[in-house]
Amino acid sequence: MTSLQLIAKDHIYLESLLRAQQRDTDFSQLLRRKLDTAEVVLPEMLDPHRSTIDSEITFSVGGGSSEQRVLTRDEKTTGPGLPLPVTTLRGLALLGLRAGDIFALKTPGGIIEPLRLETVSHPANWRHQRPRKTTSVVAFPSLSATAGGPVSVSSDDDDPGPRAA
Repeated sequence: MTSLQLIAKDHIYLESLLRAQQRDTDFSQLLRRKLDTAEVVLPEMLDPHRSTIDSEITFSVGGGSSEQRVLTRDEKTTGPGLPLPVTTLRGLALLGLRAGDIFALKTPGGIIEPLRLETVSHPANWRHQRPRKTTSVVAFPSLSATAGGPVSVSSDDDDPGPRAA
């Protein structure tokens, strides 16, 4: 299986789909395999060439002509572009892949369809909300800095704070 990254929001949605599955199907098997093998990352850490729900993708099946779609949660989603719900085998297979990846999808009829993810673009506000970071560490203030209450960085602050009372 190709390397796979999912943002937490997409991973949580896929988990809810798995919980709703009543029987063992090709879809539930693929869903379980994706959830078991995916690396879950913060949106800021996601490679911008990876597909997520709401990203516009171009893909081909078996080397045929390219299709341009928007990965969606379901077929009822409205918006620009033709939807490709992740509740379908093809939509689920393409979710979390990187542009250039090929996924060998086994259809219910037993045929292997090579799906090639050609391009990925995200909604206009995606980059603004998710700036690309160069580090994989999330910075938190040290415990010693927060244990004694708020820390003032301004030198012209003459307010003694709550401890003066």
